Amino acid sequence: MAVISGAARGQGRSHARLLAAEGADIVAVDLCADIETNEYPLARPEDLAETARLVEKEGRRVITAIADVRDRAALSTAIDTAVSELGRLDIVVANAGICPLTAGLPPQAFADAVDVDLVGVLNLVHASLKHLQAGASIIVIGSNAAFMSSMNTTGIDGGPGGRAMPSPRSLRRIMLTTLPWRWPRSPSG
Repeated sequence: MAVISGAARGQGRSHARLLAAEGADIVAVDLCADIETNEYPLARPEDLAETARLVEKEGRRVITAIADVRDRAALSTAIDTAVSELGRLDIVVANAGICPLTAGLPPQAFADAVDVDLVGVLNLVHASLKHLQAGASIIVIGSNAAFMSSMNTTGIDGGPGGRAMPSPRSLRRIMLTTLPWRWPRSPSG
């Protein structure tokens, strides 16, 4: 079984469909409501229902949960219920995310983005940990590229985050200095 946050549409729906096609039952979690400081509409209950329909079309079982990733207790309840109904949890996909789009937003917009994009990941992983066994996978998705003006041609203003985006040259320098300490060394060196 796989639990996926932000599963009502977009990448989350795509992950649900692909994992179902690969044989996983799905727990599809989404807020299905707007966040006041977020400038674009978020998914709705009918979007989550469509994800469920597509998973069932793949011949897999699905449980939907309208829950906020900022609410660890709600996530725990949803995951506990799903495990009791569907069995072992093997995959966690932390996909829910928002992205402040324009400059001049109130500080609460940034706080809400951190709460969804970072704290939401921690909450989902924490709520899942007691159900995970050896060999389980935790996948964290972080993609706001579609909203960054430096990375798209849609004309959407990347906002403070988009303007702060380093150039590709400095990104390479950052990656080269941070990746080596992350990758484990092989026994030979």
